[in-house]
Amino acid sequence: MTKREVYNGYEEKFLTGSEIKELFSNAYECFGKHHSQISSHKIDVMKFFRNLENGVPYRVFLNKNFCIILDNVTDAKLYFFGYTIQKPAWAKD
Repeated sequence: MTKREVYNGYEEKFLTGSEIKELFSNAYECFGKHHSQISSHKIDVMKFFRNLENGVPYRVFLNKNFCIILDNVTDAKLYFFGYTIQKPAWAKD
């Protein structure tokens, strides 16, 4: 089995589960048709990424709107989600 080389328009990184959780600790999930709606709450990284192990490396593809997280060994897609780091005006603390 060969690993996918690249997702067009995405930056490839290798991050551990804890690094992924840290990266998205201030992010808001985007959802809905074409991910056009932004959640009023930050992503609960402990709940959202509950299947990621802190010390295990994962293959991550990022762009400014989307993230794909793959298993580093099998290249299986674990997560695909829309996000924004910008706090929306209607966000709740």
